[in-house]
Amino acid sequence: MRIALFSDTYSPEINGVAIHVSALKEGLESLGHEVLVVTTNPEKNSENLVDGVLRCPSIKLKRIYGYGLSMPINMKQYYYIKNFNPDVIHIHTEFGIGLFGLFVAKKLKLPVIYTLHTIYDDYVYYVVPKPLVKTGQNVFYKYIKLLSKKATIITGPSPKSYEYLKSAGLNRNVEVIPNPVDVNKFNRENVKDGEIEGIRKKYNIDEDTFLGCIVTRIGREKSIDVILKNIKAYKDINKKFKFLIVGDGPSKQELESLARRLSIQDIIIFTGKIPNDKLLPYYAVSDVFITASLSDTNSISMLEAMSMGLPIIQRDDPINKGQVVEGVNGFIFKDKESFINKLNYIYNLSEKDRIELSKNVRNSVIRSNTKGNMAKKVLEVYQKAIKIYG
Repeated sequence: MRIALFSDTYSPEINGVAIHVSALKEGLESLGHEVLVVTTNPEKNSENLVDGVLRCPSIKLKRIYGYGLSMPINMKQYYYIKNFNPDVIHIHTEFGIGLFGLFVAKKLKLPVIYTLHTIYDDYVYYVVPKPLVKTGQNVFYKYIKLLSKKATIITGPSPKSYEYLKSAGLNRNVEVIPNPVDVNKFNRENVKDGEIEGIRKKYNIDEDTFLGCIVTRIGREKSIDVILKNIKAYKDINKKFKFLIVGDGPSKQELESLARRLSIQDIIIFTGKIPNDKLLPYYAVSDVFITASLSDTNSISMLEAMSMGLPIIQRDDPINKGQVVEGVNGFIFKDKESFINKLNYIYNLSEKDRIELSKNVRNSVIRSNTKGNMAKKVLEVYQKAIKIYG
């Protein structure tokens, strides 16, 4: 099969969609299929084609994590895609490149698979003033509804994708295909001698420190403020606790100020942006991954942490249930008290029980979140879409 994937973001950019599309390309190619990725070129407003990745001229959107925005019609690139002769079009974005994918599908009379990666209710504030956020959400609902109607099949990483479309007024089935993680790469055995000690020395982390972490874009939608407020209470119980915030984003200064107001700045460590291929020792040095985000559909950084054997402390999110199974690969907190209890439970585990929990956590992603498993499920969707399109 020949497959064209359309995404506004792609490797070496660091975000969930870029990692997802890259893993999907690798997974499909490993099964013998030909893949063309069509994406933006935010660093240069020009085109290039390298290793099956066609980059279209685009401009960088500084307010939205530096993503690229491309024109929805690129005729020069269209003729290249036409010569590639794809069997299906798979769009992973609602904007320039995604609209280009719909244009190509219409011209070539091909089925469209649309993957909804992002719950945009939590991102509207990036592009409209605060008093107009509700209006902006309603406008985007209409846009998403219109775009979704053009798709032969819609997929999403979790049931939250269906709930979002439903709130937009579109009652269509969503094929749930969980995000992938490279379990071979994200393995503690790949951490080199001295790397963990290097992280401890760099950030002044004692060997007996109980270390939590989150790896994420630092935006308001990630609700890191909720974690910091709970850490304020936990600090009084466990003096050995520190928390790594790995990443960068528009809310970093705001969170640094909050840490100072809460008098926890001495135990909160902001690392800044870390390349994906340098993340392993940051996961390996940590004891637990903590998230309070209600905007994620199936967090890839959480999957990476789980692949490294890190148990998860996750804020209760009923619509997105299932990624964390209580007591198997992590724990759910609903309030400050349960946050403290779950965190303290992990801290007080015996060495034997901690090793057993770590094995269970890693096994939970090996069973369901490998690149190969995702590619096989997506291929079933492609074949179904081709039959529906007729």
